[in-house]
Parts: sequence; C-alpha cells; structure tokens
Amino acid sequence: MRHALAKLLPFVFLIALVAVLSATTPGFFTLNNAATILRFSSVIIIMGVGMTFVIISAGIDLSVGSVLAFTSIIAAWAVKAGVPLGWSLLLGVLTGTAWGTFNGGLIILFGLPPFVVTLASMWLARGSATLLSKWISGYGTSIEITSAGFDFVGSGNIAGHIPTPFVITAVVVAIGGYVLRHTRLGRYTFAIGSNVEAARFSGIAVRRYTMAVYVILGTLAGIAGMIEASINRGGHATLGEGYELQVIAAVIIGGGSFSGGVGSIAGTITGALIMGVIRNGCILIGLDYEWQLVVISLLIIIAVAFDTFQRRRTGA
Repeated sequence: MRHALAKLLPFVFLIALVAVLSATTPGFFTLNNAATILRFSSVIIIMGVGMTFVIISAGIDLSVGSVLAFTSIIAAWAVKAGVPLGWSLLLGVLTGTAWGTFNGGLIILFGLPPFVVTLASMWLARGSATLLSKWISGYGTSIEITSAGFDFVGSGNIAGHIPTPFVITAVVVAIGGYVLRHTRLGRYTFAIGSNVEAARFSGIAVRRYTMAVYVILGTLAGIAGMIEASINRGGHATLGEGYELQVIAAVIIGGGSFSGGVGSIAGTITGALIMGVIRNGCILIGLDYEWQLVVISLLIIIAVAFDTFQRRRTGA
C-alpha cells in the first residue's frame, strides 16, 4: 500500500501544480498553453522513455543532449547535400542509434562505468558537432534548413490542432510502455537493474540487453534531434545543452531510482510534465530562468532523498 502511494505522489504533485497555476496565473489553463507545454516537453519525454530503460538497468547516459545536437547537424548536412528530406531525417535518427551503439559497446566490451563512458561521449559528440558544423558552414555552429515541409516535424499540426511532436511522442510512449511491461527486454531490464549477478546466474544475456537499452536511448535521442532541428529550422551544435540533466531528472522525479530496478514510463512522463509546467508557469508570471533551476533542483533532491528513505525502510 505504501509503495503504491509513493508511486502516485509525482502524479498528485502534478495535478496540484496545475490546479494552483490555473487558479493564480492568467492564460495558463488554455488549450493553446497546454499545446505549448506538450510541444516543448515532447523532446524530454521521448528521450526520457529511453532513459527510463537505462536507469532501470542501473545505468546512466550523460550524452543524450550532445547526441541530439550531433544528429541535427548530420540531418542538416544531408539536406544541404541534396539528400531527400525523408532520408535525411532517417539518417539523423540512425546517427543517434550509432551513438547509442558506441556507448553500449564501450560499456559491455571493456567493462567501463556508464558514467565515465557517457561523460566522455557527451564531450565527444558536442565537440564533433561543433567542428562538423563549422566545416560545413565555413563560419558558424549552425546549418539552416529551408526545405519545404521540414518545420512540420517540430512545429506543425495534425488534423489542424494536434501538434506533430505530440503524435510522435504518443507513439514512442505507447511502444516504450508496452516493451517495458510486456516483453522479455522489459522484464530483463528490471532484473539486471535489481541484481545484475542474479540476472547473470539465471541465464539472462546481460551484455546483450545492456547494449539494447543504450541503443534504444540513442535512437530516441536521434528522433528528438529531428524534432529540435525542425523547431529551430536547422542543425545547431548548441542544441540540447543541459537536456541530459532534464531527462535524468524526469525519470528520477517520476519515481525512478539511480540504484536500478525501479521506474516506469508513466512516471517519467509525469516528471517531464512537472518540469514543463514549472517552466511554463515561471514564464507566464515573469520569473527568471534561474528560479526554474532552483525549483527543479529542489525537486530532484527531494525525489532522491525520498527514494533513499524508502529503500532504507524496506531494506532494499
């Protein structure tokens, strides 16, 4: 009973936060503002789905924001070189897959700590994105995309009212939720995060499934990169700065645990929406960006402290 209530706390907090802002902030409780929150939370939610798998497996990935930027540069480069738009977007997504494979390969082949591998990968992807964009453009860190239809991915609407990023996010969430709860990959991810040695002795191919979760996250970072590139009308080496912390925060605020074995897609969505609502509310009432950082930082501390308290009580 206590565990069920603990899982509901982030959702209850989100509802309370929306209620307070709706009552006190003009313009918050409108369809247009809700669409704005969903549109700009979509990138964090999409990568958060992948990060949920990684953190449940007791891993971490600090490179997702930089990988997002790198994939945007690759897609923009392809468009600039005359590659059809659809194939350029696919190339961007597959570039994210390649980065996930790179991270997972270093972790499982050499037994390196995920924190160290993905920290190095974060710098490598960001530096490579900057160098590549300067080489392509000849002067800056951005590559503009003016192809017709490109802005539809990040800024368009389906059926006149539904933001395209929301539709993409809904598909990713539905697939991620099903895989996590109803497939062997999902079950084994929980098993690996709960006790990797027990998982190994029970016959689970730990290396294979560890690789899988990093590949999934890299692919979703590629999808998120295409949405960000579309919103910003081009590839930018500075895209996604700080996103890795927001994505990790979404998982932890939503009930995930750095110790592994705990987490859910629904919780991650809730965590991402909490941060999105806070950012949106701060903008509407005119609070500086720094206050957003303060509030979100406090939420992370509270979430981690609560998880630690719960584990001590249960002896986990």
